[in-house]
Amino acid sequence: RKAIEGLVALSEDGCSPISIQQMAYVAGVGFGLMSGAFSMINLLADSLGPGTVGIHGDSQLYFLTSAFMTMVVIFLHTFWGILFFHGCEHRRWWEIAAVVVMHLAVSGSTFCNPLYVGSLVPSYLLMAAAATWAYLLSGGSAQNLRRFLLCKS
Repeated sequence: RKAIEGLVALSEDGCSPISIQQMAYVAGVGFGLMSGAFSMINLLADSLGPGTVGIHGDSQLYFLTSAFMTMVVIFLHTFWGILFFHGCEHRRWWEIAAVVVMHLAVSGSTFCNPLYVGSLVPSYLLMAAAATWAYLLSGGSAQNLRRFLLCKS
């Protein structure tokens, strides 16, 4: 709310140039991209050695699954930003707690590695649930989604 007040003070017409939903989306995408960048930098550092993962009996899927995990985390941060902002804006503390629990669940699922199915499948299922929830909270509907998929106006 303080950010909105600051944007209103800086605008020429006295209106906020960005809505809460847009701010939530931008914050989620920004945080997701930063998280993904750090994840990929760590992955590249692992690939330089001195011992490279996957050579002596380790899983050859390490780099591929790390890329897919990075992708899901970027999307999840975007959806979590929307859910978290909505929870703060409407004082629904259980939504904020749900975001924290989902974050801990995805982070904790990586303890199942090197059984990569144990971390990727639950993370993608959680991403689908968070995407649906964020879509509905943002004002989306099944009818709008159907129109979009069928390219109807």
